[in-house]
Amino acid sequence: MDGVCTMTDVWQQVLEILKQKVPVSQFETWLRPIKFHKVQDGVLTLEVPDEFFAKWVTDNYLDLIKDAMWDTSRSHINARFLISNYGSMNQKNDEPSGLVEESGASRTEEVRDSLIPWFTFETFVTGPSNYVAHSACQMVASNPAKVYNPLFIYGGVGVGKTHLVQSIAHRVIEHMPQMKVVYMTAEQFVNDVMNALKCERLEALRYSYRGRCDILIVDDIQYLAGKDFAQEELYHTFNYLFNAQKQIVLTGDEMPKAIPRLSERLRSRFLSGLIVDIAPPDFELRKNILLAKAQREGVTLPDDVACFLADRFADSIREMQGAYNRVVAHSLIRKIPLTYDLAVHVCNGIVSPRSQKINKESILKATADYFKVEVSDLTSNKRNRGVSTPRHVAMYLLKKHLGLSLQAIGDIFGGRRHPTILSGIRHIEDVKAGTPAIERAIKDIESELGIV
Repeated sequence: MDGVCTMTDVWQQVLEILKQKVPVSQFETWLRPIKFHKVQDGVLTLEVPDEFFAKWVTDNYLDLIKDAMWDTSRSHINARFLISNYGSMNQKNDEPSGLVEESGASRTEEVRDSLIPWFTFETFVTGPSNYVAHSACQMVASNPAKVYNPLFIYGGVGVGKTHLVQSIAHRVIEHMPQMKVVYMTAEQFVNDVMNALKCERLEALRYSYRGRCDILIVDDIQYLAGKDFAQEELYHTFNYLFNAQKQIVLTGDEMPKAIPRLSERLRSRFLSGLIVDIAPPDFELRKNILLAKAQREGVTLPDDVACFLADRFADSIREMQGAYNRVVAHSLIRKIPLTYDLAVHVCNGIVSPRSQKINKESILKATADYFKVEVSDLTSNKRNRGVSTPRHVAMYLLKKHLGLSLQAIGDIFGGRRHPTILSGIRHIEDVKAGTPAIERAIKDIESELGIV
């Protein structure tokens, strides 16, 4: 017992020496939590929370620990690590132990609380526009890091990207509770990184992403555009997880090549796996989405009402579902039947006649009328300046107000390729502030559409 007490005192002296040699934030994160366990046959056994912690200390601080042990005990002692509440390791000196997975119950509950409960595979309505993405996500959920790693899903607003990746999280939590899932938006990631930088807690943040994560899901990756420091952190986190054979899932509103102000090496990492797009849903899929939502909520939705809403809100699934909610609410509150006439009345009240016409056809027509060209000229292969500028403006407006993917916009303009569409949109973004005529044209067209 006296020997144990003596070595415990020695370890406290070691910690005091280490405290003088490393920054406070690193000491509190990586050295303070280490507990002395025993010394036997010239091997110092130290308790650490988990395997990643052991590896990180081995790679970054083990030499410092050995030097401090020499300074205090004047003996050459090797070290090994013991995972807390696990028992002795059968490992070589200076190597971290094998790890019995920590329960992670509280962390799992935290992740589950951040997910929308009904965003599961069972409630996702499939169709031609999303079938491949749905199948890929199911395969990833069944075999994390075995197929499609990384998986990158892209598409416009409201097409179901978040629903699918949260379905992965739900499935893994339910069927593989030992796996640690991290789900976040890119905005959350940026905020976490900047707060950790401000509070000198980057080491702890890196540990939470890299050491306590089997599946990393980052939603809306386009939010990283132009945020260089956060991109750098994600790059190193990506590399660590990928090399450790952990699953990475990402979503964005464009394919990686089209996301602006993204570092090339991060872009190349995104491109290294499976990239799947989700196109805007067709009429039948929109209708089926409404019918499935109604069934899930116990609402009897007449077919003609579903058809009306699916047709009326063809450009936005979220607006369509919002309109459905309003129609159902009017029926319940006023205690009247949910009919086609009620749907028309409610939608006429929430959608102005001018805003109803904001779709790809109305944008093309308004743009063509403003520049005094034909819509067919905009979508043709003509390249003269009299058509190119109006065409680029139309591309810019389609992207800005309908959130269409580059592929969808390319299809509208005769099958033009992604780089051509992206170049046209960026050209307008670059010149409109310094070109009054272009800025005025955009404002006038938006005014005609009832947007401003």
